[in-house]
Amino acid sequence: MARRPEIKVGDINRKSAGRCVPGNTQNALTQAPYLNYAVDMTSVKPPRQAAAGSWISFAADPAQKERCLARLRGAELGPDNQPSDCAAGGKQRFSDELGIPETLAVVIDVLCWLRQSEGKISAREQAIGLLEAIPVGVDLGTVPQRYAHWLLHDTQWGIAQYYTTEPLRAFSERLKALHDKELAGLAIDDSEWPAREPDTHIDTGAADEEDGRHLEDLLASFATPLGRIDAEQMGLLCGAAAYFAGEQTRSAYWTDSEQRQLDDLYGAFCASTEQTLGPRPPPQQAAELKDWIRQEQALDAAWEKQMRQLHLPLWRRWDAWGEKQAALYAAFNGAAAELILSLFKLAPRRDVFAPGR
Repeated sequence: MARRPEIKVGDINRKSAGRCVPGNTQNALTQAPYLNYAVDMTSVKPPRQAAAGSWISFAADPAQKERCLARLRGAELGPDNQPSDCAAGGKQRFSDELGIPETLAVVIDVLCWLRQSEGKISAREQAIGLLEAIPVGVDLGTVPQRYAHWLLHDTQWGIAQYYTTEPLRAFSERLKALHDKELAGLAIDDSEWPAREPDTHIDTGAADEEDGRHLEDLLASFATPLGRIDAEQMGLLCGAAAYFAGEQTRSAYWTDSEQRQLDDLYGAFCASTEQTLGPRPPPQQAAELKDWIRQEQALDAAWEKQMRQLHLPLWRRWDAWGEKQAALYAAFNGAAAELILSLFKLAPRRDVFAPGR
């Protein structure tokens, strides 16, 4: 089955015939390891920070920017070779080599894989385009905060729009007011940040119960200054915003009963496959695993062909929902890329002595 595996905020790798998410988008999201962390949602560790005004892109040296771009152009990208790591020449070097906050590396990586999922631009091409757009010698220190603000509070794509019930809606509005104040450079006392009682379940209004729990956790975890969001938290936020963007208008295309019907069909297929092929071999048995996957894919394709004939109306709605989701993801990705490029362009320039000048 050309499945659209499930994208979950806190369990990005869990696959099923379940939620209709385009397979390419799932593959893209799982390329970014930030989305696979089991993040402790109850605490936010401060990211590494430069002193005020000391973020200087590419050390104000055009030659340094060219070195980063050259590394990226010659790199083979993948789950263990993220665009940001390739540009920096290794892991944990992004901030030092590019003079940019590490949380922005997460944004760049996730956005590159999401754009690649559309089939119009490769992750490498997108990464090169983003790095080329970063001016030399500017301070991008507030860009991650402004991007996180958009992911949280934008009226079209922000996560806050999904809090439709009280008291979460009021909590979200209070949080936005504080984040607005932070971006305006105004002082905020730690006592002003709202807090929720731990282990207290509140209905979010989400149609899916698990989605509701994730929304609760997200709201609680980001009741903090934007400047304290670290790389793992940024990855979680990027993944959540993308996931929920794809869930918009779902009820008009795909119902819970149809979901259960497809889950039952695919569950029966999985049980039959394991009886036929045996359990999936572990990664250590590379040759056996490769052969098992090849056979499973052949069975999968034959099963889907048969199911499409037996359940044609169901499959037509499944395909229509998949096409709608692909359009939603493309719109979200496009808006995200446009915002990042505009923030790069508006970044303040720092007057420093530089080798290239």
